Amino acid sequence: MSEPSQFTSYRPGQGVICRIESIEPGGYGAVVVGGKLPPASDSAVEHPVMKAFVPSTEPLEIGQNVPATFVCMHNDRALMTFAFMLGTTETIQLSTATDEENAFAIWVDSYPANQRVRRAIDLFMPSVSGKLLHELQCSSCDAKKLLKDLELAHFTGCIKARSEEKKSRSAMIIMDGRVVGSIYGQKDAQETYPVDKATKMMGADLLEPETFLTVYELPKGVVLSMAALFLGCQIARDEGKSVTDFLDHALISMRLAGETGCITIAQDSELITTILFIYEGILAGAYKIREQSFSEDTAETLIETREKNSAAIDAHILPIHLLSQSVAFGYKLGGIIT
Repeated sequence: MSEPSQFTSYRPGQGVICRIESIEPGGYGAVVVGGKLPPASDSAVEHPVMKAFVPSTEPLEIGQNVPATFVCMHNDRALMTFAFMLGTTETIQLSTATDEENAFAIWVDSYPANQRVRRAIDLFMPSVSGKLLHELQCSSCDAKKLLKDLELAHFTGCIKARSEEKKSRSAMIIMDGRVVGSIYGQKDAQETYPVDKATKMMGADLLEPETFLTVYELPKGVVLSMAALFLGCQIARDEGKSVTDFLDHALISMRLAGETGCITIAQDSELITTILFIYEGILAGAYKIREQSFSEDTAETLIETREKNSAAIDAHILPIHLLSQSVAFGYKLGGIIT
């Protein structure tokens, strides 16, 4: 049940107008035009205005009114998606799911739907502890039951799959038993997929008896940082900024705002070579994909990136709303095999 302070007459999918007030990492701070909150019992202010976060990589003007779609509330602040999504409101109105499930559906139906990662499954780092939870073939287990058990256990970590029959490799990261990132690739195929489709394709592979599975735990901070790459907001980059300037801007803004997210670095390649993890504003480590190595010491990576000053860099954040009780964040792990 939502906390009393989260009360609002708005429902996931409802269209509103927001007035842009400030620039924030990944978007803009705004107020909902005509939107009011219930007054606090100890406050002399009657019905304070409703504040909002509007993700956007498009440049907006302070004072500009923009159409938005309501997702959810957290700490008396609304999360929006930028612009109305055609058909979304009608779909949610007919939904029998909870507001928390609908809020996630609204989120993935809009801005993050375009997030496609061009990289093999080595993008997901190996076990930090070096200990595997499971390593097995689907012929020797009930994959559907395994996933359901992991969901019920609120498993946090990674599942990788290899199918020789389909010549495919796939992987997904899981947070508390829900899928928050997924990659699916086949030999000689260049196509990349959004999380929902990659997850469904991986689920189909798990029905094949020859598919080989590897299951292992990962730290919560690593998983949530990675989730920002798939289901988060991208921080817009000013084309006039150098690589070093943008790197410093992203790190500083995420630290000041206490954001969780990641910074991806592609050195001399269009593929991601290094990922910096930021958890609640703190730079938590660097993962070098080619070496399959993770280190909490990020100094070497930062120095190398600044010295070369020619890497392709992207930064993503995971809005705090998505991690609150207002949203059922991620896809149910036990539901990916139908």
